[in-house]
Amino acid sequence: MTGGIFHEIRSFFRRYLTPAVRWIIFANVGILLFQYVVLMALGWFEKSMFLFCQIPGKAVFKLQLWRFVTYMFLHGSGMHLLFNMLALWFFGPRLESRWGTGGFFRFYFICGIGAAVVHAVFTLLTGQGGQMMIGASGAIYGVLLAYALYWPDHPVYLYFFIPMKVKYVVLLFGIVEFLNTIGTTGSHVSHITHLGGLLTAFLYLRGWRIFPNLFRGGFFGGGRRRPKRLVKRYYRDSDGRIYIDFDEE
Repeated sequence: MTGGIFHEIRSFFRRYLTPAVRWIIFANVGILLFQYVVLMALGWFEKSMFLFCQIPGKAVFKLQLWRFVTYMFLHGSGMHLLFNMLALWFFGPRLESRWGTGGFFRFYFICGIGAAVVHAVFTLLTGQGGQMMIGASGAIYGVLLAYALYWPDHPVYLYFFIPMKVKYVVLLFGIVEFLNTIGTTGSHVSHITHLGGLLTAFLYLRGWRIFPNLFRGGFFGGGRRRPKRLVKRYYRDSDGRIYIDFDEE
């Protein structure tokens, strides 16, 4: 009976989630459960948060470079995690289907790291280098921007009930984050990190137009075309199920 339930759950995730999105969601949920169930029981919860969150002063001046990555897998609450992973679930699979699993992983981590770099520069310049920051929101904002660039007129429901085109949703989010960054809202949300995710995604996807010499043929994939190769892609059918096909790029 139990085996049947687990088989159904596994089949559900394989049907509706592409591999990279599935791995990121499982990793984030698993780490949250491990922190709140195991580490909290052992009294190590706060120590683990302090060791792996992003603290710009320690990341830069003490070369604790792992913080630029590990902060993405820490969340302050279940709701914090839920909203980030829902956005990844909604927008990530179509991007992964376009880029392939490796391409999506690369984009996600570059956006997350880039968001942390922007956060570090901003906080160090403003004398807030000891500020702690956690969450996948920087990478998620990068995913949102990428989706809006490829499918700008795709309709979404803002806050689950306001119909809008995704390009306007991302524009609205960007304006709100910018105003909150220059204002003093008293919020614990790191708005500069969200802006950093948007900026990193834009440079990743459109930077070759602005800085052609920097992006041509390099890690970001702009400029020269590489030889064509077969790429495994994931597509969603009319019933929402995901299937595999091979495309040449």
